[in-house]
Amino acid sequence: MNTLTTKALIVLLSVFILLMVGSQIYYRLNDRHKTEEAVLCNINENVPFKGVVVRNEKVITSSVKGVYEYLYANGSKVASGSHIANVYPDEQSLIDKKNADNYSARAQALENAQNPGNSQYVQPDTLNGRIDSEYKKLMYSLISGDRSGYEASSDELFSKLNIYNVITNQSSSYTKEINELKSKSSELSKGESSVKTVSIEESGYFVSYCDGYETSLSPDNLERLSRSDVEAIISGSSKHEVPENAIGKVFDDYSCYIAAVLPKDKRISVGEYLNIRLGNSDNMYSVRVEHVGDPDEENRCVTVMTCNRLDSDIAQSRVLSFELVFDEYQGIKVPRDAIRFKNNNEKGVYVILGNEVTFKLIDVIYEGTDFVVSRNTSDAKHLLLYDQILLEAVSNQDGTDESDGSASDDPTGVSDDTGESEGDPV
Repeated sequence: MNTLTTKALIVLLSVFILLMVGSQIYYRLNDRHKTEEAVLCNINENVPFKGVVVRNEKVITSSVKGVYEYLYANGSKVASGSHIANVYPDEQSLIDKKNADNYSARAQALENAQNPGNSQYVQPDTLNGRIDSEYKKLMYSLISGDRSGYEASSDELFSKLNIYNVITNQSSSYTKEINELKSKSSELSKGESSVKTVSIEESGYFVSYCDGYETSLSPDNLERLSRSDVEAIISGSSKHEVPENAIGKVFDDYSCYIAAVLPKDKRISVGEYLNIRLGNSDNMYSVRVEHVGDPDEENRCVTVMTCNRLDSDIAQSRVLSFELVFDEYQGIKVPRDAIRFKNNNEKGVYVILGNEVTFKLIDVIYEGTDFVVSRNTSDAKHLLLYDQILLEAVSNQDGTDESDGSASDDPTGVSDDTGESEGDPV
């Protein structure tokens, strides 16, 4: 092949490439079709709300003055005559008592650490793994603000570290440290003779606070509460005086009522069992809807639910943040005005693939106001993630979601049985 022929071929090839690139650029610049990319979406219809916790409650009073140290966690079951609190003359006396208990506990932990049985039956590698685990618990409690968990992990870590020191011969005896700790504990315990105790005559579930609603708010009058009543309690604008000398309250049943102002919703009806989540935690509770009031001008109504589960979170607060948990949907978002019908009422959309238009099926799992959610699938007959959805009609014969649903003639050459298309140029 001579040089002239080679040059001619190069020129022709260059012209061909320029024409191809130019045609693509022209096509892109003059594409007037409106499209929308198929993207993944999550639909969460959960309803956040604040609820008022209501029970039949009885106020506990005491004439003993001082700083109270409660011996039961909120929500604990107590029997009649139970010793529920120690009362100290002042706050420093209580601090001294807690420090004395801490010194005593540390001394006991050191005595256990140098027990000969530990060096015989505990292996260093095993104990080292337990130390790492306890350290992680300690850090988690510190980050999450769990004070009781932090203190428990701190004690366990102290004990295991000292056992490890003994069995690895880093320490042979803690006698000096034990004696010092016991001496400090004894010194701080001298004032314990002035400590008084408080017992209660009632039995039930005990909570160490009162807010004044114990007598005015009961399950018997919940259905008479208005929206303004509930919202006043939640906002704190409605104040009730706490009874004099009140030190806590008891209730005889672990179930409770939750009153809230919720939107009118057919899913929230009397007799329905729903799931609620407490705040931002993972704690889930099953509730039964007992009452739904008449909706107001904002289509919201007072709703009363019962919950048959008791824990410290619910026991110790009057107002809590909840979330009604409904189904969650994940799929491909499809504009409602892009939906077309084809053949035997097959519901789908037209998508642009290169220069061609293809009909693809959709499997609707959720319907919104101006969109639907189609199941995310790898089936090529169905709409796939990142497909370019055509928003305009391919021809005036297309069926739409608002039409009578009759099958339309196929203006694009789409195959009836596969959903694949020969394709019309766009």
